[in-house]
Amino acid sequence: MDAVRALAARVAGGDVRVETIPAGADAAAGEYECRDGVLTLRGSDPVAAASAFAQYLKAVTGRQVTWDQPRLQPPLESWPAAPRTRLASPFPIRYYLNAVTYGYSSAFWDWDRWEREIDWMALHGVTHPLMQVGHEAVLAEMFRRAGLDQARIDEWIGSAAHFPWTWMGNTNSFGGPLPSTWVSRHVELAQRILERQRSLGMTPVLPMFGGHVPPELAGPSDGELEWQGWHTRILGPGSERYRSLAAQFMSVQRELFGTDHHYAVDPYIESVPPSGDPDYLESAGRAVYRAMADNDPAATWVLAGWPFHYHRDFWRPERVRAYLAGVPEERLVLLDLWGEHAPMWRRNGMFERRWVWCAVHNFGGRFALFGDLRGLRRDVEELRRTRPARLTGIGLAPEAIENNTVFYELATDLAWGTAEVDEWLDSFARQRYVSGHDDVVEAWRLLADTLYGPGRTRSIPSPVIARPWSTGTPFAAQRLAGEFVPREAEPQRQSANIDAENDPMVLGALPRIAAATRLLLRRAADAGAREPLERDVADLVGHVVAQGCRVHIRGMMAAFAKGDRDGILEHLARFRVDLLDLDELAGTRSDSRVGRWIADARAWGGSPAEADVMERDARSLVSVWGHQTSGLHDYSGRHWAGLIRDYYLPRWELWATWLARAATAGESPDVDDLRARVVAHEEAWRRAVGGYSAVPEGDTLEVAARILDRLGY
Repeated sequence: MDAVRALAARVAGGDVRVETIPAGADAAAGEYECRDGVLTLRGSDPVAAASAFAQYLKAVTGRQVTWDQPRLQPPLESWPAAPRTRLASPFPIRYYLNAVTYGYSSAFWDWDRWEREIDWMALHGVTHPLMQVGHEAVLAEMFRRAGLDQARIDEWIGSAAHFPWTWMGNTNSFGGPLPSTWVSRHVELAQRILERQRSLGMTPVLPMFGGHVPPELAGPSDGELEWQGWHTRILGPGSERYRSLAAQFMSVQRELFGTDHHYAVDPYIESVPPSGDPDYLESAGRAVYRAMADNDPAATWVLAGWPFHYHRDFWRPERVRAYLAGVPEERLVLLDLWGEHAPMWRRNGMFERRWVWCAVHNFGGRFALFGDLRGLRRDVEELRRTRPARLTGIGLAPEAIENNTVFYELATDLAWGTAEVDEWLDSFARQRYVSGHDDVVEAWRLLADTLYGPGRTRSIPSPVIARPWSTGTPFAAQRLAGEFVPREAEPQRQSANIDAENDPMVLGALPRIAAATRLLLRRAADAGAREPLERDVADLVGHVVAQGCRVHIRGMMAAFAKGDRDGILEHLARFRVDLLDLDELAGTRSDSRVGRWIADARAWGGSPAEADVMERDARSLVSVWGHQTSGLHDYSGRHWAGLIRDYYLPRWELWATWLARAATAGESPDVDDLRARVVAHEEAWRRAVGGYSAVPEGDTLEVAARILDRLGY
């Protein structure tokens, strides 16, 4: 329990006493008690004790530890008295992270940032974090032992930012190469992460080899997967090549990182297997499990159920059952990955396997304020009350983190107890800003009825990041990210930009969201925690500005339909003012400057040339994403200073001036000309080097208030 004492000192600056207690009839239990200035934490395990500390901070001191405020500022001078209070969870597994979080959020983190995240995990009750830092070293050594030379290995692994997708068999040979010291530095970083997680009683879920290989290592009878234009060879089920490589992989991983006997591998995460024959699928699932068990008899496979939703036309129940048939029941945990929006367990009972309910919530790190708080509470309470067959836990599997703090705070609190959302939200508002004023409570009541209201399980996408590509609405016909893809639709590359034009609440809610922001601005001077308040004000005003831009886009389209060149340019001028304001607002915060993302990436380069490669790949992920033909443009679009001003705004200007020229000439515009210009602009920004600072400029609250004044809110 010494790790919990150290955590408390880092977070709040004080010493605590930590004791072990039995869980009793619960999966985990914790307690806090403070007498005579001595705070005692008790837990059935270190995570439970850390969770008790987090609940003490909230309930007794009125403070929160969140992504926005990972360390209490100022630290507590003493521990307030508190009676002995117990919390308990019925969920043995409390899972955390998604494979792609390691691209969209943590691609360039150093130890300091990872230490804060591990503290967050412990305080929020995480028992089973996915941990794939350093996996490049394992994969590279496996390939080296298989006979590939280093240059070919580097080429196939590619970009640091895109590596999660290479691990899953989606991409390969894109971007990179990795800096010369990347692998050794990440092995050291991974070892520190694992040591800390294990000291806090967590069970890290490590990667496993799924059979995805460069073509040199595949035979003529081995299959091939396709994803967004990439083609990746996958070794045949039960092949000797797969068995030998998997054994090498697990041997190297054990040498470097040890094991906690839980392995994540998703060979077909968003790709259709080479065959739908049940015998083939059974042999494929059996081969993966046997490769684990032959090298670790205690191995448990943690398998994301995502393909069974995403490609459910292919993954009919009989095929899923065949795929899982060769895996012993006690050696498989199935993740119902998008439980808050598309719960599989309601449809098929999770195929009679052990399973964990998860919330994805965020896709790609795109800016969006949303989350159905009452629906989240309803869903978790139903699981707690009804105990569906084989349920073994709950979790969070967001594609990106550090957003919509309220959703994650409620989700992790619900793992430990019930809560009426209105009552919980009132406490959340006061704790978040360390404010006793009713204005902050009223602000969050407004937000809970709009952005975080019933049914808000999908993001409200930002029009700012939509890609103009024709004379049609730039976003209305594009598919929703994450929804299942019918087989017949696959040949057509579809962007993940989405719109909410069919939802009148998007624009209708803006006055109430602005009113909530005004309430927060009014209380800024006396808030005890200014950083979370500034973050929320910036996000809320950013939402108001971005969604208001729909009016200008519609206006340009209407003017074009009438052949009104001046009308197009007038709307463009107003659109430009909004985007520059949004860029200025984002620039007041380091965490919303593209310069911060780029600086973090460049810091891993050992030379200027390596830093340039890292910058290119970091820019790529948040813009074009992959190849121009991939259909993933702006999947990870952000409201970041620099990105708005230099990437999105010029792209909209290209579109508007293209429409205006056609209106002047009285003829149909040349779509190929527009697309060539857009692609050229995107590629120029992706290849550029430098020009952005990570240092914030201006006062967030002053800029936000000025923008609301200009908009008339």
